[in-house]
Amino acid sequence: MGHLDYYQYQAKARGIHGLSDVIGAARGRLHIWERIVAPWLPTDRARPIAELACGHGSFLWWLKQRGFTQLAGIDSSKEQIEFARQIGVTTEAKDALAWLREQPGNSQHALVAIDFLEHISKDDAMEFLRLAQRVLVKGGRLILRYPNGDSPLVGMNLFNDVTHVWTYTPNCLDTLARMHGFAATSFVDESDGAIRDHRWFKVPLCRMSKAILGFLFRAAARERVRFWSPNLWACLEK
Repeated sequence: MGHLDYYQYQAKARGIHGLSDVIGAARGRLHIWERIVAPWLPTDRARPIAELACGHGSFLWWLKQRGFTQLAGIDSSKEQIEFARQIGVTTEAKDALAWLREQPGNSQHALVAIDFLEHISKDDAMEFLRLAQRVLVKGGRLILRYPNGDSPLVGMNLFNDVTHVWTYTPNCLDTLARMHGFAATSFVDESDGAIRDHRWFKVPLCRMSKAILGFLFRAAARERVRFWSPNLWACLEK
């Protein structure tokens, strides 16, 4: 058994045994997607959106619940695709880069890749950005979630999966995005968005804590940390 066999264990490791588990997983992250991802999605819900490395399909379920009608899910794991297919959207068991190569230019309004970028080599990451930029319409967006290379806590995500290969700082990804023809990039730290309950207290406390940590890091190492969460969201706009 090789380390890539871990891909085939993902559904079992996350307790996914059927559609009800997929929906339960989605509901556990609804608050994050609503706060961070929703503002980046097309306002016209008939526009096509594809999720690359869609896994068991919880994010696709959320998109469908929000009224998006042209959805596609792509994942290399046949086991995961079988779960995603139960949601009632178009799914395909295929390598994400191979799927992108087959798509017409200017055909997608949004591409979403959650916890995908860290699984591929640097060369494949460059190819991924090139292909995504070609497939997106003008003003279309590539939405990513990946281990935050800026964070001192990045190891909590990056080394939590034996199939993780590499990750990127916001500065690095911004440079690569512009190199591949994207017009703008924006980043959101997941920490505030991940707070579900008692936000009136926890959000100010979180922000104050980050400000204090930022001051201490600048004093100790002359480095400015902008994003602290182990996970970072990015939006690359064509």
